[in-house]
Amino acid sequence: MASPEEVAFGSLLFWGIAMMLVAAGCLLLFLVTYQKRLLQQQLRLRTAETLHQQALLAAVIEAQEGERERIGQDLHDGIGSTLATAKLLVNRLGSQPGPANAPDLLTLVEELMATAVQDARSISHSLYPAVLARFGLAEALQHLVDVANETGTLRIGLALHYPRPLALRQELALYRICQELVHNAQKHAKGATRLDVALQQRGERLVLTVEDDGCGLPAPAGGSPAPAVVAGAGLRNIDVRVQMLGARLHQQVPAAGGTCFRIELQTPEQPS
Repeated sequence: MASPEEVAFGSLLFWGIAMMLVAAGCLLLFLVTYQKRLLQQQLRLRTAETLHQQALLAAVIEAQEGERERIGQDLHDGIGSTLATAKLLVNRLGSQPGPANAPDLLTLVEELMATAVQDARSISHSLYPAVLARFGLAEALQHLVDVANETGTLRIGLALHYPRPLALRQELALYRICQELVHNAQKHAKGATRLDVALQQRGERLVLTVEDDGCGLPAPAGGSPAPAVVAGAGLRNIDVRVQMLGARLHQQVPAAGGTCFRIELQTPEQPS
């Protein structure tokens, strides 16, 4: 017959084993629940990433279609109409008998053809800026500003501090962003007399700023502050490129008026 001490020890051992089994079961249940929640979270993240990639792809396609539409309109309204006018003049020159003002018509045809050549070069440059591939982003921005100052009424200033060039793909994206912002300001910055463009390396950040002194953004109903990003096909294109760069876009209304766009991009550390 077991002694009371042996009975007490056996009872204690039984409860100890039972508690260990309960603890092991709770731990196993926790691990299974944690793993299940982790898998669900990973699935949600993958789903969100997939949706984001789909939205980004749709925005890229929309941007490409918008650029094609703009190029088609430039070809139709610019080169197309110029060549059509030149063709009419050439037909007049080829009529029998020839017109009395044939020399003047010939001079006009030459001027029209020169205009068509210039328009073709401009469209070609907008499709792919050769100066960017040859000389880099700084020279491409300088060329963009010089051309805009020659052809537009809005005076554009440029400040450059770009000692650490990026890869060509990133430079092309930044160039397109600046090109779109300059075009947007020329078209929509009411009352603006000056546009300032700056590309500045600030430590590990590269900052592109485009600021005009126009009337600024229209205030939304209710007197609430201006939105961070204004809707529009051009600005949606900019937003797509900003996301592809992994950069940040800030849109502000300075106290003095106008509109300021600032794109900030983290650049890799310069090797020592």
